[in-house]
Amino acid sequence: MTRGTIAIAMMFAVATVLADDVHGWGPRGHVLVTRAAVTAAADLPPWFRDAERALVELSIAADRWREVEDEVPALKARAADHYFDLDVWGAAALPVDRWGYVREAERRRLRPDDVGFLPFALLEEYGILVSAFREARGGRAGAREQALAAAGNIAHLAGDASVPLHATRHHDGWVGDNPRGFRHERGIHRWFESDMVDRDDAAWLGIPRASVGPSRDVRRDVLAMLDASLAAVPRVYEAEQRARRSRDERDARALVRERAAAGATLLAAVWQAAWRQAQPPSRTPHER
Repeated sequence: MTRGTIAIAMMFAVATVLADDVHGWGPRGHVLVTRAAVTAAADLPPWFRDAERALVELSIAADRWREVEDEVPALKARAADHYFDLDVWGAAALPVDRWGYVREAERRRLRPDDVGFLPFALLEEYGILVSAFREARGGRAGAREQALAAAGNIAHLAGDASVPLHATRHHDGWVGDNPRGFRHERGIHRWFESDMVDRDDAAWLGIPRASVGPSRDVRRDVLAMLDASLAAVPRVYEAEQRARRSRDERDARALVRERAAAGATLLAAVWQAAWRQAQPPSRTPHER
């Protein structure tokens, strides 16, 4: 992928080295998902589209946070925002907010940080984006910058939600009974989300321009994304098994494109839903 400057290329290289097996698409994957979402969205304000480069950088900021976790240990708590093991949680309805979920998980003797917080983290950022878009419509200073920051975080989390290995306890090797002989050693996570992406061409998503409208129910669509990701987990392991035995990566590459395109479509729909939901505030911006 060409970014145009040596400094940015070096930053991507560092981010790739730092990436571990609990985070979603590698830097290149998040970049392509975000770019595809900007192109695919049918209705976003011009200033937002013009900030594509900033959105791309902001979409991988969450991975760069790990560089300072030793200096700010509290930041490590956000690692659980990047996944949600739906096969551990089961079919029970999710509470509407993070703390209701924590209480219900503990009642069921589940550790919420083991299961993950991804849908709550994404929906919380969605609320911030609605607020920022609202203030931007009203002309408040700094609101556009706040909107871009929230939109970048949503880009990262929507990308993570589309990775099948972020919706399962089998996130980096098959756990428990394994009658089909799937890989149980670590490494499949990086193989799927980074190696397969880095070996493909830059135009692999192919979502038509302005083809995606706003989500009509963001929460429903986020949960549907996690359902689809969980359903694709056996396909990831089948594709890895085939690639390991025959060096045939076609199924793996096709699945990577499919899931990344799903993430970009969700992202475009969520951004637009926030823009549509945000009505100008009745008050006037503060003046200094």
